[in-house]
Amino acid sequence: DAAEEAINYAKKNPAGPDGEKILFKPEEIRIKAPLPSLASKIAMAGANFYDHSAGALSMIQSRKVTVEDIKKEVEAGKYKPWGFWKHARNVIGPDEPIIYPEKTQRLDYEVEVAAIFGKRGKDVKENDAMNYIFGYTILNDLSLRDQEEDRGFFLPKNFDTSAPMGPYIVTADELGDPHGLRMGLKVNGTIRQYGSMKDMIRPFSFWISWLTKDLTFYPGDVICGGTCAGTALDTSPRDSEGRTKPDKFLKPGDVVEAWVEKIGTLRNPVISK
Repeated sequence: DAAEEAINYAKKNPAGPDGEKILFKPEEIRIKAPLPSLASKIAMAGANFYDHSAGALSMIQSRKVTVEDIKKEVEAGKYKPWGFWKHARNVIGPDEPIIYPEKTQRLDYEVEVAAIFGKRGKDVKENDAMNYIFGYTILNDLSLRDQEEDRGFFLPKNFDTSAPMGPYIVTADELGDPHGLRMGLKVNGTIRQYGSMKDMIRPFSFWISWLTKDLTFYPGDVICGGTCAGTALDTSPRDSEGRTKPDKFLKPGDVVEAWVEKIGTLRNPVISK
């Protein structure tokens, strides 16, 4: 309500009390990442979309793995939840450059919906979990696919600029249920990812309840729900030595655009270190 009041005031009064400019065109400003605090926890749900998981396992194991195979694993209790953390200091905002790491030749992208806590929660019940979410934004979970054997400290997921985030937070009451949102990602204008949050293996309510067992989440903490199919990992075949072919991975000079319905588009260029 306060935000709407401020917007209505600005429409009628384009200058401040002392005549200062208070309305700006988008090209006149740079929007910062909507990360509430550098102390924010950023929890990432791993392999949480049926289509992405099936595609990734097909490429990794060099055999056809279907969505039905994944569903059977889930129903049998064999597909265990897992994830990792991203460091808040690796977050960058819209139009900020992704710095290509020296140690990789396989920099991958993942469009994800990020749910941001609005109140403190611990041991949250699943049927009450969504009441803890203030709003949603986009996070591009950048990953070093040729470094994933080194899982210590999850360095393949954590490096400078590895977490583009934005462009805005859309509040939960305005967005509604996030689980039907369409999402996608383009590289240099070419569609790479296109999917729906309906394909999530486990919903946000599960992750909120699961992660807050004996662990307090605070306002500003973040949980990301995973990505849909179309990443370089799940669409790139392996060569004779078992390495993913490099064609679809990001390179300096690329421009990445991650978008989610009702939230917006997060755009970032890739540059050399």
